[in-house]
Amino acid sequence: MRRPVSGKALAFAGQPSKIGGRVGRALGIAVLVFGLLLAAVLVLCFQLLWPAQNIGYALGLPVALVSVVVSTLLLVAGRRLKRVGAGAEREARVEALYALAANRGGTLTVTDAARSLQLAAPEVDALLGDLAKTQPESVSLELDDAGEPFYLFSRAGTRPHPFGAKYRVTPEGRVRVADVLGADGPRQSLDDDPALRRNGR
Repeated sequence: MRRPVSGKALAFAGQPSKIGGRVGRALGIAVLVFGLLLAAVLVLCFQLLWPAQNIGYALGLPVALVSVVVSTLLLVAGRRLKRVGAGAEREARVEALYALAANRGGTLTVTDAARSLQLAAPEVDALLGDLAKTQPESVSLELDDAGEPFYLFSRAGTRPHPFGAKYRVTPEGRVRVADVLGADGPRQSLDDDPALRRNGR
C-alpha cells in the first residue's frame, strides 16, 4: 500500500512560492544597491565636471528614488510570497499528519510520523505540538503505559475529506467502492444512496 502522502510531495509543497520570495528579495536588494550606486556615480561625475550646476543632482536623485521604490515593491512581494509558501507547506504537512493518523488508527508518535513522511523529527514534533495547542478538540498529547508520549487524533475532530467521501481500502490494497465513508463518518452502502448509485460511483 502506498503512503498517505509521499515525502517527495511534501518536499515540493509551497516551494514555488518560497523560491519566488527568495528571488524577489534578491532582486530587491540588487536593484537597491546598484540603483543607489548609479545615482552616486551620476552625482559625483556631473558635479565634478560642472560644480556650479546641479546636473548631477538632477540626474542622480530620480535614479535613487526609482531604485528605492522598485526595490521596496520587490522586497514586499518577496516577503508575501515567502509567507504564502510557508503557509502552503504547513497546510500540506498538517493534511499529511491527519491522513497518516487515520492510517495508524488515530495515534501518532513523532518518530513514526517523521519516518513515514520523510521529515525531520524536530519539525514534526514542533508541528504536532502546535496542533495540540491550537486544535485541542482534534489533537491531544498523551502518554502510553511505558510513559512514552504520543499524539491522539480524535475521530470527531478529524478533518473532512476534501472530496466529501472516503473509500475503504482493504489490506490487499483494493478499493471497496461499495463501502463509502461519508464526511460525517458513518458507513453507507451504494444501495442506500441513490445519487451515488445513479452516478455509478
